[in-house]
Amino acid sequence: MSGGWVKIHRELLDHPIWKNSTPEQKTIFVTFLCMANHRQNKWEWMGKEYDLQAGQFVTSLESVVKACGRGVTMQNVRTAIKRFEKLGFLTNESTKTGRLITIENW
Repeated sequence: MSGGWVKIHRELLDHPIWKNSTPEQKTIFVTFLCMANHRQNKWEWMGKEYDLQAGQFVTSLESVVKACGRGVTMQNVRTAIKRFEKLGFLTNESTKTGRLITIENW
């Protein structure tokens, strides 16, 4: 992961995606914000070169668990992805070799 910073508005504390999330989901939420590209970037995925846009990143469940640190499990990540998709926070394209996460309204 590269350097830089992420700006989070205080309004997030009033949003249902935050208020109704478990502590693990909040950790995953912030981790996703930190993992997302902040500008367009090239990436090789599934043998093809892709132009990733700001707010997108390619990862695996294992990589997310590792980035989140102690207390977050693979099942926590799966559940969070499904929940965040349902709430319109992100879209998820997954294959056997990884997943492309797009944070909506980046």
